[in-house]
Amino acid sequence: MALPVTTSTPAHRSGLDRRLISGVAWTATARFGTQIISWSCLLLLARLLSPADFGIVSMSTIFLGFVNIVAEFGIGSAILVMRELTENQIRQIHALSVILGLGMTGITLVAARPMAAFFHKPELCAVVPVMGLGFAISGFRVVPLSLLARDIRFKTISSIETGTAVIQSLTSLLLAWLGLRYWALIIGSLTGGMFCSLRFTIVSPCRFKRPIFQQVRDQLAYSHRILVSRAAWYGYSNADFVVAGRLLGGSALGVYTMAWNLANQPVDRIVTLILRITPSVFSAVQHDSAELKRYLRVVTEGMALVLFPVGVGIALVADVAVPSLFDKRWAGVAIPVRMLAICAVIRCLTSVSTQVQETIRDVRYTMWQSLVCLAVLPASFWYGSRWGANGIAMAWLMCYPILCVPPVLRTLDKIQMAKREYLKSLSPAGIASMVMAAAVLSLRHSIHGLRPLIQLMLDSGLGAAVYAGVLLVFFRSRVNAFLSLAKRQRSRVSANGISPVQAAT
Repeated sequence: MALPVTTSTPAHRSGLDRRLISGVAWTATARFGTQIISWSCLLLLARLLSPADFGIVSMSTIFLGFVNIVAEFGIGSAILVMRELTENQIRQIHALSVILGLGMTGITLVAARPMAAFFHKPELCAVVPVMGLGFAISGFRVVPLSLLARDIRFKTISSIETGTAVIQSLTSLLLAWLGLRYWALIIGSLTGGMFCSLRFTIVSPCRFKRPIFQQVRDQLAYSHRILVSRAAWYGYSNADFVVAGRLLGGSALGVYTMAWNLANQPVDRIVTLILRITPSVFSAVQHDSAELKRYLRVVTEGMALVLFPVGVGIALVADVAVPSLFDKRWAGVAIPVRMLAICAVIRCLTSVSTQVQETIRDVRYTMWQSLVCLAVLPASFWYGSRWGANGIAMAWLMCYPILCVPPVLRTLDKIQMAKREYLKSLSPAGIASMVMAAAVLSLRHSIHGLRPLIQLMLDSGLGAAVYAGVLLVFFRSRVNAFLSLAKRQRSRVSANGISPVQAAT
């Protein structure tokens, strides 16, 4: 069924555009500071802790991350999309969220020994229940956080999450320095979670009411499809860690985990600036096909302009960046980083179309698509493990881009957006990134024998200059539009309602 096409007023469009820009700006400011602290702490933790320490925590989070999805139950998405919810229904859903969190904490007590036996790691008998306390803590913040996001109050959200990241990073670093090994990561995570839940509960208080199924039946129907979709997503997204831990061992898992973090964290940190805000904006225009197309086009192009050079750049310089930043224990990280970085860009871009599908409540298709990925990807990881961590990364690169095509086409069809229009939004970043890659590879071919750190600096400088140059020469109008958006130039809002976001279209 096609979405109704309505015409938003210029004042409404301009106001929503400014809230989008403001949300991105506040999130960007917060993330910039926490990125420096997080990466600095990660590099220090890599020297204080061993790959085996990271491997033990990764083994635990494989299972606990899935339990966390069950505990959340898609409640956050339901509140965000279903703006017709009454106060009475919200209170019932909040009570359900806390009950689910407490229940999942109990499940971790039962699952600890089977997890330890599966991975042949007795340490997990103690690690899993302690980490499971995080579910009881997080259950209190699901609804308050979703209500703030629905109202696009990202200044408040960003400030709380910044404090959480700082407290978690510094706590982990201090405890690692004191010699607590993997417990430093675990206690740091719990400390940050407690601070986060407490702050959200204070800022956005929500009362409890006994859940009555008949009154929240529609919301639970939507939520359970979101739950299945995200559970399947979590299954195939973490199947590579399961395969590496089970078949390759703890040290190999630690190497693969570090490769995953290096390839994905820079991209994830950037894309979070936008993906945390866009569901709220999509929700506000969910019944307007024209506005959904406009925001999907602008968001996709804006993300591509940043993600393409970052992902391609990481793939280009991984072989010189790893020996510059790490010791010889992490020598095997470079090759999987290259492949995973490209997949990270694709994953983040396609996440936008998934958000649109959830907004227009096409969650049944999203659910089945995720189940297809769950059937295909783990098998490919198992086969790729014959070649170690490199083979698992190659499985991602070979299979995931193909699986992403159908849901993107489905989204474009649902909102009646032409494929050419979507591809046009990717062309500036795609063309500039290809020229950038050619320039860096030419430099490598011309200059040999440099120290890794010097080569890294030369490659990064040349790549950034070439990418910016191509955009300024061939896509200047697009760059100017997004620069005005980033600077929130309200002077662009004219009497006829043309805002910076509209200019980017």
